[in-house]
Amino acid sequence: MGGILNLNMKKLAGIIALLIFQLFLVGRGERLCAQVLVNNGGLIFSTNDTIYTNGGVSNEANGTFSNSGQLYINSSGSDPGYWSNIAGNAGFTNSAGVQGASTITCYLIGGNQNIEGNATTEFHNLRLRGSGIKQLNGVDAIVHDTLDLSTFELATGTNRLYVTNTDPNAIENVHSQGFVSSLAGGFLARNTAQASRYVFPVGSSIGQFRYRPVEVAPVNSASNQYAVRFFNDMADNDVPAYPVAQRQATMSRVNEYYYHNITREQGASPADITIYYDAASDGPTTGIAHWQNAPQWEDIVSSPDAPNYGYSSYTRQAWDFSNTSPAFALMKLINECGEMFVPTAFSPDGNGENDMECVYGKCVEELYFAIYDRWGEKVFETTDMTQCWDGTYRGRQMNTAVFVFYMKANLTDGTEVVKKGNISLIR
Repeated sequence: MGGILNLNMKKLAGIIALLIFQLFLVGRGERLCAQVLVNNGGLIFSTNDTIYTNGGVSNEANGTFSNSGQLYINSSGSDPGYWSNIAGNAGFTNSAGVQGASTITCYLIGGNQNIEGNATTEFHNLRLRGSGIKQLNGVDAIVHDTLDLSTFELATGTNRLYVTNTDPNAIENVHSQGFVSSLAGGFLARNTAQASRYVFPVGSSIGQFRYRPVEVAPVNSASNQYAVRFFNDMADNDVPAYPVAQRQATMSRVNEYYYHNITREQGASPADITIYYDAASDGPTTGIAHWQNAPQWEDIVSSPDAPNYGYSSYTRQAWDFSNTSPAFALMKLINECGEMFVPTAFSPDGNGENDMECVYGKCVEELYFAIYDRWGEKVFETTDMTQCWDGTYRGRQMNTAVFVFYMKANLTDGTEVVKKGNISLIR
């Protein structure tokens, strides 16, 4: 069916015609096609059917959709394929009645597509397909069941996207590709009711593309709502309200590339906060900082966590949100790992004191340690911090002499340490 399909339920004839059409669709798995679908005050209902628009949907005059099938919204030529809700309601009804509750799945399958209008749309299942960027244009949106980002960016701008389903798996995406981006005032919010990790797949395509997810894990199963926004580069036109130079004296660096706003919007439960980062491109990192007190960036005592999604991570446990500043950033403490130390002498005489030649240090991720005699022959090597030299070579005790060592270590904060020197073996 070409052109605009205008469903005007204010006219009795239109009601009768639509009801007959609906009865024809129910149970048949039929497909209703239109270029632009205008719902001018109607109740559009079908069971397990597909509505396909090749130009967009305009929901008007208190119109509603009550449907257990699929609504596909595509773009075509001059028709951008937008979802526009100016009906003064949620768009998709969830009220029970003779037709039952709505579980419609809305697919955005065009190019760059907007969710817009003057009323907040309450989707049940929202799935992104097609191409381009999908965005909220001047309105908030709610997803009650599943948000499927797939490989696409959903840009909220200065608006807010709420996912109310408390299942930790309510958001689906291909990590590093499907994400939510926001500008100042906007965010992705999730309702929680489990002591589980809830992922917030946030990122930005403004400036340097970055995908940096956050996980929020409430400490209990009480009802809460948490929100996350990713601030990238200072390239998204925000005022840099949290200068990286304002930091505790114990810090050598606060990540200058990005930070996250993380807030608790509803509820009272503390939560573990995990921030994921790219160790190769985000610079040396030893923990999480929070903007507070002076104000300045301050260390909030976090620990390395298991890698996931292809990224490294740090977790701050049981953050109680009593400090209402939203800003969290990755940071590096000054000399967090301390100095690597190789003793210059040892005496392997079996008296229990200084019998072994070892490497000492913290934060060691990779190690190579070798010892050579004066003729350059290697008498000991290891890549294990727990292995030390006992002063023997091929089962034979070495005599008192001076040896040469070479040590190279990569630390967890990204630092590389190389040391060379002499070791005196004394018997």
